[in-house]
Amino acid sequence: MLEKILSEKEINFNKLEKEIFKIGCEYAQRLMVNIFKMIDDELANNRDKRIFRHKGKRKTTLKTLMGEVEFERNIYETRSLEGEKAFVYLLDRVMDFKTFGKISTNLAHKISENACICSFRNSAKNITELTGQSISHGGVWNVVQSLGAKIKETENEYSELAANGEIYGQKETKVLFEEADGVWINIQGKDRPKKGRKLEMKVAVAYDGWEKHGKNRYELRNKIAVAGYDRSKEFQKRKEGIISSMFNTDEIAMRILNGDGGSWIKAGLIDDTVHYQLDPFHLNREIIRTVKDKEQKDAIMKMLSEKRIEDVLIYIKAIEVITEDNERKAKLEKLYQYLSNNKEGLIPYKERGIKLPSPPEGVEYRQLGTMEHHICDIIAQRMKHRKTSWSISGSEKLGKILTQKVCKTLYEKITQLSKIILPEEYTREIKEVISAAKMPLQTGKGYKYPITGKIPFEETYVTNGRDVIQSMLKDRKAIDLVYR
Repeated sequence: MLEKILSEKEINFNKLEKEIFKIGCEYAQRLMVNIFKMIDDELANNRDKRIFRHKGKRKTTLKTLMGEVEFERNIYETRSLEGEKAFVYLLDRVMDFKTFGKISTNLAHKISENACICSFRNSAKNITELTGQSISHGGVWNVVQSLGAKIKETENEYSELAANGEIYGQKETKVLFEEADGVWINIQGKDRPKKGRKLEMKVAVAYDGWEKHGKNRYELRNKIAVAGYDRSKEFQKRKEGIISSMFNTDEIAMRILNGDGGSWIKAGLIDDTVHYQLDPFHLNREIIRTVKDKEQKDAIMKMLSEKRIEDVLIYIKAIEVITEDNERKAKLEKLYQYLSNNKEGLIPYKERGIKLPSPPEGVEYRQLGTMEHHICDIIAQRMKHRKTSWSISGSEKLGKILTQKVCKTLYEKITQLSKIILPEEYTREIKEVISAAKMPLQTGKGYKYPITGKIPFEETYVTNGRDVIQSMLKDRKAIDLVYR
């Protein structure tokens, strides 16, 4: 193929680059198949035949970064711990396959990451052009829906465990900061509400402080996020589940909650350890939108800065009384009610004299007000500002992926959720691998499963096959082709 291109009078760099990339992907596919075969043969030769009875080979295809890799692997009949018949692929267990359906973890990550920033059609185009794998926009949609559903299942499990006090995260903090807001999403078809065409997706984030990462640049520490269309009570339960999956909630002595005054947000005021603050962005926006007179507006802002909350309410009511324009009067009444309903949150938490526990070294407690930025980053850029409309289920599943991306845990979550999908008749797997590491004292046979972080077969019998596999895996150039 290269000879043909090089023989042409004019060499087009773009064409040459694509052809070389294609050849590299084809080589990497063959290399992966060869490695799988060598390891599978080694397992077959060294297995304990009394425990694992060979039942032939089965074909499978994995969609990877270098394209589709089709290969055969041995399947064995064994017995579960309960004595029931079960089938297992030893290759899957030894290689610790990380796949999402029949799509590798790396490819699933690339697909979902693209889907977070552009349309499914453009995502498919990007994946097809930038990897060796051709995929349709429908394929991208399927990955997003499947991954989003699995993330929601995990959230549901966390919610139930947290409700029963059965889950405690590893992170410990005395103070937890929470912020919440909603974003209105265009809904399509039969899912569309009876009134209007939009539905509010609830979004919340939590973190335990700020870390400085440069001059005037801070990042939220240990950030988690959650999004969904749940009703208020269920959303609070879901949020608590996700918080409990990261933080040991028994150690949290105080929470600071920042929101726009929505009833579903204030439902998080569960006890006197939670201090509510009206989001500064929403507070200032409502005042600026309603009070057009500069002197009146400056007077309100001055009273707020001096913490004269009752005077602010009296002043706004006085303006309303003297205003003759009915439309303006109605807006002032609405502003009065808004501030009155959120009176307890009008003074920023840092100006209330609340005694906070000292932050850990390297951590700061700063002013709240990041939620509008999060709404933009998590949901709005992808789902709101492109004249798109969504189904409830489809938009929520994408929202789940977007929350993982903004928390920089998307790859970790995909890896956590992925596993090889076997044909239905072979899905009953043994609960515990019967490793030959436990068998030599009884039979003197078998192989030892590789320990995480070590080269496969490093601590097992020396055979020609083992030497070949180890030498290939030690070859840095070959391993880069396969796994990057």
